Amino acid sequence: MVKKFLFGDKKIIVSSFVLFSFLAGGLGPVFAQSALPTGGSNFDTATPLISGKYQGSFSEGDARFYRLQGGAGQEIKVEVNTGNVELILYNDEKEELQFSNEFVHWLPNSEKSIHTFYLKVSNESFGPIDFILNFFLINYYDANSLTDAGDTFEKAINIGIGEHQGYLAGYYPAMTPKGDDLKDYYKISVEKGITYTFKATPPATDAISLELFNFNRESIDEKSSTNPGAIVNLSLTPAADTTIFIGVSPASSITGEVLSYKLDIKKSGSLTKFFVCKEERCEMAGEYSSLTECQKATTKICYETSDCNSACSKAPPTTIISPTTSTKLPPTTVVPPTTVTIIPPCQDTCSIGQTQCFDNFNYQKCGNFDDDKCLEWSSMAYCGEGYKCEKGKCVKTSGCQCSAWINEECQGGNCKENERHQIRTCEPENCDREEQCLVDDSCQTVIEECLRNSDCLEGFVCQERKCVFKGGGEWWKWFSLIGIGGWFGGWYLLVWLAFYIYFALCLQIIANKTNTPNGWMAWIPIANVFLMIQIAQKPLWWFVLLLIPLVNIVMTIIIWMAIAEKRNKPNWWGILIIVPIINLIVPGYLAFSGDGTGEITPPYTPTGTQEANKPTVGYKHPCKYCGELIPPDSTVCPFCGKSNPLGPMRCPKCHEPVEKEWLVCSKCGQNLRIVCPYCGKITFFGDQCEDCGARLIVKCPYCGQEQPPLSDKCIKCGKSLKKVK
Repeated sequence: MVKKFLFGDKKIIVSSFVLFSFLAGGLGPVFAQSALPTGGSNFDTATPLISGKYQGSFSEGDARFYRLQGGAGQEIKVEVNTGNVELILYNDEKEELQFSNEFVHWLPNSEKSIHTFYLKVSNESFGPIDFILNFFLINYYDANSLTDAGDTFEKAINIGIGEHQGYLAGYYPAMTPKGDDLKDYYKISVEKGITYTFKATPPATDAISLELFNFNRESIDEKSSTNPGAIVNLSLTPAADTTIFIGVSPASSITGEVLSYKLDIKKSGSLTKFFVCKEERCEMAGEYSSLTECQKATTKICYETSDCNSACSKAPPTTIISPTTSTKLPPTTVVPPTTVTIIPPCQDTCSIGQTQCFDNFNYQKCGNFDDDKCLEWSSMAYCGEGYKCEKGKCVKTSGCQCSAWINEECQGGNCKENERHQIRTCEPENCDREEQCLVDDSCQTVIEECLRNSDCLEGFVCQERKCVFKGGGEWWKWFSLIGIGGWFGGWYLLVWLAFYIYFALCLQIIANKTNTPNGWMAWIPIANVFLMIQIAQKPLWWFVLLLIPLVNIVMTIIIWMAIAEKRNKPNWWGILIIVPIINLIVPGYLAFSGDGTGEITPPYTPTGTQEANKPTVGYKHPCKYCGELIPPDSTVCPFCGKSNPLGPMRCPKCHEPVEKEWLVCSKCGQNLRIVCPYCGKITFFGDQCEDCGARLIVKCPYCGQEQPPLSDKCIKCGKSLKKVK
């Protein structure tokens, strides 16, 4: 029995062995890591890479390019398990998006259905390295649409009533962007008379902004979170069936990789037409949400049927007592004389249920809207956004487009004292120009009360217990206390703005003439202080000293003395910056005066600190490029022909020593990775290109000055380095 069990059924044993071998061989690769493909040497030869986990091995100095793809609403994320590997993420225009030694990620918008990215992987260690690279595609689809909600009105996605999940990307505070999915647009069809509520719920650490737009893409309402985590609620009751747009965006910098929000849309019950009895006739009372609301508004019994359930004809007959008719009454009852009111006859001006156009955008309906028994036209009613009136009916239109309401003066256009006149125009020319009066609390002028003239300010007198201007009339409306405060406040704002523009313009011109980059920072508060420090070539941490009382006065003088020296002016001009009135002249003089008696800028040769500039003396030293021994005072290697063969690598901007592995200069922040102007490849910003060997120097086509390609303008003459043909 045992023998038969062990060896008798050979088919079962063989089949089981084959099945086990197949499973073991088939499942093995699933749990194994794939080898990282050999990447390309540049963007054009980048190797396609699909999502997965890869084992990579790089030699010292290796840098490879890969091409990644993801759909709209899919986050690209790449991470490595070691800090010795640098990741740089580029978009399809080969513009750098992020770089890190840990991970890079990006959430794209709906501009394209498929987005292409480039990934550069570099070995930053001083030897060969093994590492693991993970490439993820994380789905952040909006409203279960399998894509990203449109970032424009044209690409808005359709949604309905209910709760929807959405995602946004943003920027770190003053740091690297996380994606370009900065706004989501949705559209939804709404019905006339129904109240819709819109609730946007952000994460506890982020703030969100919610905005509603009408069919013409005009803003209807907007609200933002008052603090991180605050929920935003909006509501809308449309006057006609239409389509509206919903915009969702971050209200501030976001804290995580993405901003995950919920958009909840609900609606109330629809309105119902109700009817009431009036003079033995059944008339429509209006549209209400309930029978109770109708009866409360009309103070009458309301019915849902157009014949009022035949209740109007069942009213008891009215008994009229004539003065000539005697009626037997108890002796204590006195019948007063009856006053007969003669009501002139009237005529119907329209038929029940009839409507007519008041103008291109408003209509009237026929009914009994006064105390007589005749039918007349109602006051005008607005058709609603995206509609116009044609042949007595409100119809959708694309021909007439109206602008938003424009505020005019208070009490204008026959408006009341507390109302503001508003107008809006519609196109084309045959469409109406509309106007309305809107209650506005700002139109109510606050008047100071008084008992005598001494209670009022100078130039005002007390009239009817109010302080008015001596000129009399209604001038008090414009020369009240608030009016005077606003007048002086307005002038102060204009003078301050003029001085700010003057100072910013002067500082930008000084930056341009001293070849200081980012001159546009002169127009931004706080940033302009950093620009002043950069022009003076002082450490940026001096900004902290400018925040200390008394110390900031001394530091301001030192900075402006250095700025004056950079403009080849006597440094005592910097002392005048603390002298009132004269300090207004100092920036203009340094900006618009000539260059002084400064020396002509010599051809570019790297320099640095005095310690680093000491000559290399003694015996011959090896060239830092080819290793051959050369004299200690050599400026060009006689073997490889490269300049500056001795001494450390230097920053081309501040000329401080740098190392080849650095991405930016530790002193001035200059990017040490540039595109070679000769071969177009990315190289270290040293003396020569690492690929083609060309010297990283450009020559001004106007004055012949040699210089590193730090900017588009010559450091000597200030003209463009690209000569106009």
